[in-house]
Amino acid sequence: MEIKVVPEPKYLKFSGRWFKLDGIANFPEFIAREFNIPLRGTWEIKKIKNKGTGLRIKQGVIEIWGDVNVCLATIIQLLRHKEGYLPEVEIHEEFIFKFRGFHLDIARGGVPNVKTFKEILRWLFLLKYNYFAIYFEDLFPWKKYPQIGAKRGRLSEDELREIIEYGKKLGIEVFPSLELCGHMENILTLPEFRRFSEWHRPSEGCLDLSNPEARQFAYELLEEVVEFFPSKYIHIGGDETWALGRGKSLNKTWKFEGPKLYLEHHAELIKIVKRYGKIPMMWGDMISGMYLTEEEKSVWKEVLEENIWKEAIIANWDYSPSSVEHFINKIKIFSEKGYIQVACPGFNNWNRYYPDFSTALTNIRNFLSAARKEKILGFLVTAWGDDGEECLFSFLYPLLLATMEYAEGKGEWESKWCVIAKESNEILEIRKSFGKSEIANNIKRALYAPRKELEKIISYEVWDSVLRKCENTNLPEDLLFIKNCIKLGLSKIRGKATVSEYIKLAEDYANLWLKERKKEGLDRIIRRFWGAAGSLELERRIDYN
Repeated sequence: MEIKVVPEPKYLKFSGRWFKLDGIANFPEFIAREFNIPLRGTWEIKKIKNKGTGLRIKQGVIEIWGDVNVCLATIIQLLRHKEGYLPEVEIHEEFIFKFRGFHLDIARGGVPNVKTFKEILRWLFLLKYNYFAIYFEDLFPWKKYPQIGAKRGRLSEDELREIIEYGKKLGIEVFPSLELCGHMENILTLPEFRRFSEWHRPSEGCLDLSNPEARQFAYELLEEVVEFFPSKYIHIGGDETWALGRGKSLNKTWKFEGPKLYLEHHAELIKIVKRYGKIPMMWGDMISGMYLTEEEKSVWKEVLEENIWKEAIIANWDYSPSSVEHFINKIKIFSEKGYIQVACPGFNNWNRYYPDFSTALTNIRNFLSAARKEKILGFLVTAWGDDGEECLFSFLYPLLLATMEYAEGKGEWESKWCVIAKESNEILEIRKSFGKSEIANNIKRALYAPRKELEKIISYEVWDSVLRKCENTNLPEDLLFIKNCIKLGLSKIRGKATVSEYIKLAEDYANLWLKERKKEGLDRIIRRFWGAAGSLELERRIDYN
């Protein structure tokens, strides 16, 4: 048996010998309890002096040095190789990136319950992440404005404190990711805050930065979050502010001042965070103009030249399956100006029931390869829910492992997933086949598009081959749901789909959602299933007549 450690160690020597384990007497009690490590036994952990971080396992003794949490995570990984045994190994670990983070959108993908947050944090600990960002939008428990997020399942103060403290015990800093200019639609559509909207349609989500009262409102939101979180990092947002300068602010002067307003506002946000002795982080797309048209870039160019951005960490995002060279050029936009940055690839889970593994893995591999070459601070891999919040959190776990392996190892994540997650290679291959672009990107269409359109979108042969691959495999319930989505899509193409199939899918999905998340937001998805069932029945009646 080979020894698999995530990420790939700098040095690993395995003698081939295995020792029977009866329990580790002095394993830290909290982590032992959370990972079901037996404490009563004759084995012990000894801290010794040595360079770097690593461990050495001998009969009855585990010698460790350096970062204790990394060593404990490695021990737990080793315990998953062969139940009740530990291998005689020596392992030296060294990380390329100081910042190894995961950024989770809870604003548009349903709010995880505390149990799910803890499961995610345990997985991050096991894989040796050290940062976890929660993307709130309107779901932080603001005391001054308790109406914000009140009907959308926002986290309570007690829930959030429990999550932060749990992360702290695992050596993971939990920090907030906010939106204080764009992406504020869930706040600005509330009646009392509509006056702060830049656009006459508040659902555009952009703050009117020409309004001093609106800006002060954003500063109050930020300060309450900064005071609540013990973290050193505070993400202030700043991305995709497309409507800025084009609405009410334009009406006041009849001159487009989007870049000027953006600079003034975000400079103040940075100053507020630094006044509390913390480190601001912000998205890099607007200050670089990287997703603007050529004409727009010339207008925004002056913003990139401002020294204030040196006071923040730039979160450089790009979710495309582009080349390493593309990402090197993307990184140089900031590095050549002396800005500190983290690379932000994405899981391509948004607007889907299942992540597009093909695109996500290419994006992660190439972006992080470029980040390694350019020697930047680290990475913050992202999972989003915008344009559709259907993807279950449980589908993200393999991508979290793959990300760490691409970032710090050799990218050989599949065999390590099977060992660390204790899953068969057969099921892993099914996971990957569901994640092929042609499958993952069309499941939603298969469920909701008219049957005649599906014949142009879906290759029956490809979908049928994926379905046959898992026909006789006992799948976990979340993967079984995806299998049944594929099965329904094929039935629909053949004109044999039934209303009862849709109702059963709705019931299965609701059960999966409620295991992971609060109830808020589920009704929208269930209505889509029932609506599709009604459309199917209507289509059948029309065809019959």
